[in-house]
Amino acid sequence: MRQGDPLSPILFNIVVGMLAVLISRAREVEQIKGVVPHLIDEGLSVLQYADDTIIFMDNDLERAKNMKLLLCAFEQLSGLKINFHKSEFSAMVRSKPINLNLHRFLGAM
Repeated sequence: MRQGDPLSPILFNIVVGMLAVLISRAREVEQIKGVVPHLIDEGLSVLQYADDTIIFMDNDLERAKNMKLLLCAFEQLSGLKINFHKSEFSAMVRSKPINLNLHRFLGAM
């Protein structure tokens, strides 16, 4: 399908919607953990708007590895390319210091 085709945004939304489903299922089996569970049932894991996706997760290296594996699997399954080098990592941590290994692991994305 060519860029600019009227069906392109619809197909993109369908495929990227599957990323939200994959993240939700990974959260259900506790492979990843959402943030602010006291405000939103099971916590917030993903927000999507147009072609931007924001992923929220706990300060945990193992769960970050699970998320990166999930994203790589999504790339392979969907054919969409995630540009990890252009992705940004931000940490908002109150209770414990930022895991430096986590920062390095995600920063290398």
